[in-house]
Amino acid sequence: MIPFLLLPALAIFLSKKNNNMQPKNEDKISKLHPQIRDKARLLIDTAMKQGIELIITSGYRTYAEQNVLYEQGRTTPGQKVTNARGGFSNHNFALAFDVVPVVNGKLDWNSKEWQKIGKIGKSLGFKWGGDWKSIKDYPHFEMMFGNTLAQLRQKKIDNGFVIV
Repeated sequence: MIPFLLLPALAIFLSKKNNNMQPKNEDKISKLHPQIRDKARLLIDTAMKQGIELIITSGYRTYAEQNVLYEQGRTTPGQKVTNARGGFSNHNFALAFDVVPVVNGKLDWNSKEWQKIGKIGKSLGFKWGGDWKSIKDYPHFEMMFGNTLAQLRQKKIDNGFVIV
């Protein structure tokens, strides 16, 4: 028998377990801008309720990390994965993250569920990379709060996050 006082803690544990709150996602979510963390969680939870398990593969990136990705396929081996240098990606301001469906324990980059995932994200107020014209970036979701990248680069920082 479970003591009555432990029931709320057990409910929270089971809720997180059943809503796909893996430590890996929470680690990435904790580094996102505070104003989008709950919406990122809701995207993951809503997708899970529709039978789509998501993992966040990328969230906040430093300018240096962004530059390494930018150089891939240009001056370093590999395929091009971004057109944005450091300071020119919403990842640099903790306002963007990338997700990928997990099927049978493996990342499914060629998922047939991208349109559903995009629809969920857009319903929460995110802009979706799958709608972009120049390149399709299906895993990408962002929320800029009406700011341009130039404005974000000029804004003040509070507790490590740009003030949006």
